Amino acid sequence: MSVPLLSQFSVSQGTFTAFIAPVEDLTQAPGLFLRKEPGLILYLCGNYPVILPDLTRYSDRFVVRRALTAFQILTILDEAYQSFLIIEHDRSLFEERADLLPIIGQRCREYAMKNAGVLLLAPYPDMYIQALEPFFHRIFLVDHVQGDKVVKKKRTKSKQMSLEV
Repeated sequence: MSVPLLSQFSVSQGTFTAFIAPVEDLTQAPGLFLRKEPGLILYLCGNYPVILPDLTRYSDRFVVRRALTAFQILTILDEAYQSFLIIEHDRSLFEERADLLPIIGQRCREYAMKNAGVLLLAPYPDMYIQALEPFFHRIFLVDHVQGDKVVKKKRTKSKQMSLEV
């Protein structure tokens, strides 16, 4: 995604928003958002976060909570007091308890409406994000488009003989 387009990305007040993009774009998006959001931010991730390590410069503004199961996500949502919530999607949390996704989706939606908002970050859509889809207020899906490869024409050898002096 180009930087000017990415800088236009914003999360509306009180919305549950999904931002699905390649990892290199996901690492930039929270930084742009964190500059605009004045309050404390809860960053919820799984055991192996991909985006979190790039956000260390904002560590004074957010609290990190790691969930290892879908039940822990519900517990963290119940205990959360921060004004904004960023969730780094980790599909491994839902593999055993996909039935909890509607409950998690509803809780995220309620949390967003009571506070500044909830932003879910994911590198690609999957069946778990599809299950959360009815609960999102907004979904941004960014895909990299590979540019056309420049085809170099093979130079044909010239039939011209070199001139000898």
